[in-house]
Amino acid sequence: MSAALWLTLSAFWRTRMRGRRLRTRDSLMRWQARRLDSFLRSAAQGAEAFSTLSGRPLKDYPVMDKAALMGAFHRYNVAGISGDDAWAAFESTGRLGKYAVGASTGTSGNRGLYLVSDTERYLWLGTLLAKALPDMLTARYRVAVLLPRGSRLYDAANESGRLALKFYDLAEGLERQLPAVADFKPNVIVAPPHALIALARADLCVSPVHVFSGAEVLDPTDRREVEARFGVTVREIYMATEGLFGVACPHGTLHLCEDCVAFEWEPAGNLASPLITDFTRRTQIMIRYRMNDLLRLAEAPCPCGSPLQAVSEVAGRADDALRLTGAAGQPVLVTPDIIRNTVVGASRLITDFRVRQEAPTRVTLTLAPEAERHLPAAGQALSALFGRLGANPEIRLQAAPLAPPQGGKLRRVIREPGIDA
Repeated sequence: MSAALWLTLSAFWRTRMRGRRLRTRDSLMRWQARRLDSFLRSAAQGAEAFSTLSGRPLKDYPVMDKAALMGAFHRYNVAGISGDDAWAAFESTGRLGKYAVGASTGTSGNRGLYLVSDTERYLWLGTLLAKALPDMLTARYRVAVLLPRGSRLYDAANESGRLALKFYDLAEGLERQLPAVADFKPNVIVAPPHALIALARADLCVSPVHVFSGAEVLDPTDRREVEARFGVTVREIYMATEGLFGVACPHGTLHLCEDCVAFEWEPAGNLASPLITDFTRRTQIMIRYRMNDLLRLAEAPCPCGSPLQAVSEVAGRADDALRLTGAAGQPVLVTPDIIRNTVVGASRLITDFRVRQEAPTRVTLTLAPEAERHLPAAGQALSALFGRLGANPEIRLQAAPLAPPQGGKLRRVIREPGIDA
């Protein structure tokens, strides 16, 4: 048995066994606290940024973010690799000694680097498979992954010997990739919602038994269309440059990976934004890292019985929350989920849109030309929403083609950089 397969299967079985053993919230949290304490006392100290904090509780560690990480990349990885060296490796072979180097798509304008060892790649794969495809050892899967950029993490799947996986680069054009996906005949598809919608609408012979959505917000309208086409529940994978954070169960409920990551929460209106501490990583150390995501946590447990925190919705990115100037000069925050619900709620025939804040008091709503007749209703709905929240921005209405992104993520609600009411 190869080392890759051994590491993958080891992680797979450990994850499966934890899921069977830790059946209550209390037992899970006690187990997590022990692992987190061990991590902070040992592996975390290998990174310069945390070397003086040994023995301190998590709450005493400083909050870090992408700017801090990229501003002093060498201080957050145990090898002391600089950002310049990591970028050079990423742009050439994607390797730096025994480490793989990857980067985010840079949708927000700031690309982030990650550094991972080969051992971590296989452990990551085993963990993901245990949560997403727990019958992997008895079933044979052909997995099509459609994303804007490849990753050495996905290479680990083919190297494991248990899956046939093909990666399709959306940066080369979505329409070009669809026939190739059909020719591969995948029974598992992993793709962002806009690519899943394109597959659902294409006249292709594709019959997956599992469909996973990732990399973008999964809107309810998109979910319904994809599920109706393929006849399966769309399950979300919540993953970013910073790590694997959640996988949906067969019920379609997204569960956080609290057996790998400790989550703290910062309030953001009616939503919450996570600080993450990944206590499984040993190369690039991520402690109290502020994510840019907005989540709605579920209050009721999932019918699957998992003690892992359930998430009702990944609502969007904090950077995309509108920040309007209120009628009395006060700042008014409007999160992307409220915007989406308002626009699509104006007419059941609105299936796509863009809302872009261009100034503290100006917003543009765009619908596709075929939905132009619904612009007045959607504009009025937005105006009423903003009015209830205490703002009265100018709302510009326009009809224009809403092409899917080429090599990036679909963002339906966008706040231009630098706008802060």
